Amino acid sequence: MRTLIAALVVLVSAGSLAVAQEVEETVQLAEPFMTEYSGEDATGEHVIALWAFNQPDPAADLSGNGHDLTLNGAEFVEGGRFGGGALRSYRGWPDVDDPHQARTAASPALTPAGAFTVEMWIQAADDLTEYPEAFLLDSKYVDDLGMQLILTRESAPHQRRLRMSLGFGNKSEAWQSDPISVEPGVWRHIAFTWDGDGTGRFLVDGSAAGGETKPGLAAIATARHPVIIGDRFGSYYHGFPGLIDQVRISNGVLEFSPAGFEMLPGRSVFMRMETASDVRFVLTNRQRQTLEGARAVFALSGLSPQVVELPPIASGERHQLSFRMDTSLRPEEYSLSATVEVPSDPPFSSTEQFDITIVPRQLPNTMPVVMWGGVQGEDHLRALRDIGFTHYIGLSCDFNAIWEANAPVAPGSPEAIAANRVRLDEALRNGMRIVSGLSPARTLRSNEEYQRVLHDGSKHEDVCGLFDRVQDFCYNVGVSMDNAYGDHPGFGAALIHTEVRGGSRPCFHDHDRAAFREYSGFDIPEAVRDMRGVHYDTIDGFPPNRVIPDDDPLYVYYRWLWRGGDGWNELHTRVHDGLPAREDFWTFHDPAVRAAKVYGSGGDVDYLSQWTYSYPDPLRIGLATEEMLQMAEGAERPDQQIMKMTQIIWYRSQTAPEPGEEAQVQTGTFADQDVRPQGTGTVDTSGRYLARWEREIPDARFITIAPMHMREAFWTKIARPIQGIQYHGIGSLLPGVTHGSYRYTHPEAKFELQRLVDSVVKPLGPTLRQVPARQSDVALLESFASEIFTRSGTYGWNGGWTGDMWLIALYAGLQPEVIFDETIEQEGLDDYKVLILPGAEVLTETLANAIQAFQDRGGIVVGDETLCPAITPDILVETHSRPREADEGRAINVEKGLALREQLDPHYARHADSSNPDVVPYVRSWGTTDYLFAVNDRREFGDYVGHHKLVMENGLPAEATLTMARGGRVYDLVNHREVETAQADGRITIARQFGPAEGLVYMVTERPIASIRLTAPQETTSGSRVTIAAEILDDAGERIDAVVPVRVDLLDPAGHAAEFSGWYGATGGGVEVNADLAINDMPGLWQIRVQELASGKTASAYLRVSAG
Repeated sequence: MRTLIAALVVLVSAGSLAVAQEVEETVQLAEPFMTEYSGEDATGEHVIALWAFNQPDPAADLSGNGHDLTLNGAEFVEGGRFGGGALRSYRGWPDVDDPHQARTAASPALTPAGAFTVEMWIQAADDLTEYPEAFLLDSKYVDDLGMQLILTRESAPHQRRLRMSLGFGNKSEAWQSDPISVEPGVWRHIAFTWDGDGTGRFLVDGSAAGGETKPGLAAIATARHPVIIGDRFGSYYHGFPGLIDQVRISNGVLEFSPAGFEMLPGRSVFMRMETASDVRFVLTNRQRQTLEGARAVFALSGLSPQVVELPPIASGERHQLSFRMDTSLRPEEYSLSATVEVPSDPPFSSTEQFDITIVPRQLPNTMPVVMWGGVQGEDHLRALRDIGFTHYIGLSCDFNAIWEANAPVAPGSPEAIAANRVRLDEALRNGMRIVSGLSPARTLRSNEEYQRVLHDGSKHEDVCGLFDRVQDFCYNVGVSMDNAYGDHPGFGAALIHTEVRGGSRPCFHDHDRAAFREYSGFDIPEAVRDMRGVHYDTIDGFPPNRVIPDDDPLYVYYRWLWRGGDGWNELHTRVHDGLPAREDFWTFHDPAVRAAKVYGSGGDVDYLSQWTYSYPDPLRIGLATEEMLQMAEGAERPDQQIMKMTQIIWYRSQTAPEPGEEAQVQTGTFADQDVRPQGTGTVDTSGRYLARWEREIPDARFITIAPMHMREAFWTKIARPIQGIQYHGIGSLLPGVTHGSYRYTHPEAKFELQRLVDSVVKPLGPTLRQVPARQSDVALLESFASEIFTRSGTYGWNGGWTGDMWLIALYAGLQPEVIFDETIEQEGLDDYKVLILPGAEVLTETLANAIQAFQDRGGIVVGDETLCPAITPDILVETHSRPREADEGRAINVEKGLALREQLDPHYARHADSSNPDVVPYVRSWGTTDYLFAVNDRREFGDYVGHHKLVMENGLPAEATLTMARGGRVYDLVNHREVETAQADGRITIARQFGPAEGLVYMVTERPIASIRLTAPQETTSGSRVTIAAEILDDAGERIDAVVPVRVDLLDPAGHAAEFSGWYGATGGGVEVNADLAINDMPGLWQIRVQELASGKTASAYLRVSAG
């Protein structure tokens, strides 16, 4: 075994970042197996045993280690591979159960201690034909000890496989080669290598012939039997009919290929039609002499090969070469064969296979399903893929390197970047994308030079966002990640600065003071201490009617602070600006409404997001969603939209406290951190029922969401115009995931989520992403003035009186739109008929005047006893403190909702309504078409956490009659059928039975869907573009005025769905698909099939594809 030291300058390419890196490696030279072994190759320290069967002593072990052979039914004959002797064995059972073998004495030294190689030359005799498996070498027999090399039975004429079985003491594992040719009279060199760490591979005549890695395995167990050559140790005997020569057992993994390829770090997975870089290889000359006159041949799954003539390559040296990837080929997995042809005597060629994948492009308006968290290995990645996730978080960044450089640099070592790009390939291969979690400014919190300065001059451990250096750092992080990964379509999104506003504080650097003075014309008010404001009770001379001037110094300061004065929104924007500008790349910030209610949270990111725990009432997820919709409505960039996350985890302390633990409640000041019980609480579960998970995982701190909560929360958020859904808590969703305190306590949750994604998100997502909110005529004001001067607010937690008032409004059959002070200032209240004012204790003059004018024109104000004295509510709903017991809390809210409804009904007519307060409607609109959602909120306690009385986790069935103040036709988009309705007096009535936590979406159109008009060419050639147009028509032959969910399939003659098959949203009743046929697509008659998913109607056309 010989090695050489070789240096190679490798161009490590990563997006627009390219680094020349000199890599010095030890090159292991190939064994001279085409000659008789001699010298070190025969007697070196790595050789355990060598038998060449030559006269005068054919039984001798030529390694000098004394493992000589004894014949037992086999023969030493002439005619060996190198003109000398060979071992002749014969057929055994079922012809005759007799041995035909040569055997050593039993010796522990014949079992390698770690990595090893077994090799031999074999020549089949004529009578191997139709003989079953034949044993070539055996020290294992039926034990879990030693090794056993077998030639399997024929799978085709002269086609067999090699199988190596290894014993590990308590079990055996087997490895199998690719099919190999074993023709009578033809010598083949066969070898098996074991690396001592799970990987076994076969080589035939120096070329790779298959192998496998089985994790968790190490050295084989010492055999108790001798080494048997040419047969099995015992009955049933299965001798090899033929000749065997030059058998060698060696320590270590030996090399046999005279030259071999290695794929350099780069891409092996491509998105179709992308501008791809080359697939780069290095060819190593492993011969002990210069490689001359050779050439490399690359072929992708039988397509036209690319040939590269090679220059002379010295022994042990390496040469770089490339294969140009054609990404216009059809999406599938390919095998790229790399062959080196060496003009030796006889000519030698060695072929290695590399996996290359082309994946289809993403269809327009596909709804992202994001796992907010990483994965632990490919098994978890595939599990997420099967559930329906499209993205997960998992791309690292070396923030410190970028900070130290004060410029865009590589966001990691070459090895880290290469590993990340492998992960991007793996994600893309599985139809997923990776989200990078980028919170660069958070990493500076402990840097005292850039920390916030409080009013008393002390430091606060949070970064001040107004430093130019900090802002530049954030931009440099974005650019660095773009340079390293921006070219890779697997890099799909970035989460920017998660969970930062909770640690923010007013800052009093000179530059902070100057910035506010420039904005306002006056200094920061003396009373400012923290982000939550100053209670009016502590302010001398506060107006008794609690109406403040719009230029009140505290109000002006806190609005400036939350809109951007603390710097965070600008920091978000700077990271966003540095990241890829690809159309398919997007950014988001969360938790976006863990903030006071002023516009600007999140800066210029593409999407705002917010996580919500579904308990105690899943409907409450809608409040944070509405808050984000209003936040995005007021963003500086007009196209900012939102996504919504449901927490898969539940706090144990808030749903099923441990014995002695006081139940926690989520309020506006909740820090989203678990506090372990100290034994001072009041909960006592002694002698009470415990759920199975409580018995089996008594120390669980975060448990799995109940499936019915997951379902109801899903329908509540998907009813609103969100652009993606997110989930956090992989450790509580999948078994076997180690993730902090998260525990897998409800196996059905993952199946519920998969069902929702398969039945709703995938088929309807492209439609729902295009349907905007309907302008509501009910508003719920979350007043910034009241937040600041009462130190209150939801801050994204959906709790307190505002959260309860939100639920009361839903139970009253209302569709409240959350608005802010700025909404009224900029747009007024003309769009609304009902204005709900929960906890609106303080108002600005502008708001008070606008609300009074709203009432003067007939608008209805719903308020509580804390309402600003300048406003007299038309309907009073008194506040209450929510009781601990979930059923009592819900009952109070339902009761108040029904009372509010009774008072509103004589004065207010709903566009959509439900006869049952348990069934909550919501409407979106596109053109003249409405999209009616409804979700069943009827619930009871179950046996999962219900015995703690904090959460009603089980759904119950419900009946409701849904009505809409319009006529038209109604279509069930989930079940793809028209719905039977009653229509009278300009109203539609729909009777419906709801399953537990069930939701629905009806599409209500002015005219019926009558047909599909499908337009497509009748013939084309492979490699050309085909335009397919589908139009959903009414009974007058006109397009339906709606976004209609549609399934389009482009099927080749074998029934394979081509790229761009999938779900679409037909905007204005029409969709056009431009499909690029691949040059290697199958010729013949293709079918184009379209189904609209409202009434279920279908249409088909046929396309004759000729070879291009």
